[in-house]
Amino acid sequence: MTILLASSSPRRIEILTRSGIPFEAVASGIDERPPLPLGPLRFVTWAARAKAQAVAAKSPGRIVVAADTEVVLHGRIFGKPNDGVQAADFLRALSGKTHQVYTAVHVIDGRSGRRAHGLSRTNVTMRELSARAIAAYVRSGEPQDKAGAYAIQGKGRRLIASIRGPYDNVVGMPMRLLTRLLGECGVPVPANNPDEFERLKRSHGTANVSNARIARTRGSRGATPRAPLA
Repeated sequence: MTILLASSSPRRIEILTRSGIPFEAVASGIDERPPLPLGPLRFVTWAARAKAQAVAAKSPGRIVVAADTEVVLHGRIFGKPNDGVQAADFLRALSGKTHQVYTAVHVIDGRSGRRAHGLSRTNVTMRELSARAIAAYVRSGEPQDKAGAYAIQGKGRRLIASIRGPYDNVVGMPMRLLTRLLGECGVPVPANNPDEFERLKRSHGTANVSNARIARTRGSRGATPRAPLA
């Protein structure tokens, strides 16, 4: 059984490929601007649902998975930077602080009409970044097309002091949450589906995210955060 991943994100494609779940990637093509202003949690939930619905409408009878990931600090969403100047602004704002990374996942089973959705959260503490470090990272080009202007699975791991929660959530697809949601829709998942936290950590050298501390907590099981919707 092959699911449709409503995304063209290389990070999500990599995570699902490693999971062993058969899938096809299809860009949702939606305008990611909501009809009304939304707070961070409502926005990420809306975006994942909108992506799933857009692909499901074009592919009746298929199982569709969509996700949206946002970096949030003090209620402000730090999306993908428009240019290097904005990327540097984002990194200066995040420097030395703990921010949240939220990923909403939405599953639609077009066979049965069942739906399941959830939200995963990871707290990420960034190191104190010097102007020189920010400039060098921006010059690398990696911040472009990355929420929050950094990639924890790439050179951006050197910017991180510690994380608390699922690592794969920061990359863009919390597998424990996705596995649970697929199960709620009656979709079987490979029995040998690995813990993406451990596999990604090994593959990207995150066992020492510049010696960052990676705390495994109850939240790392993909539980929906108890914070109220903003």
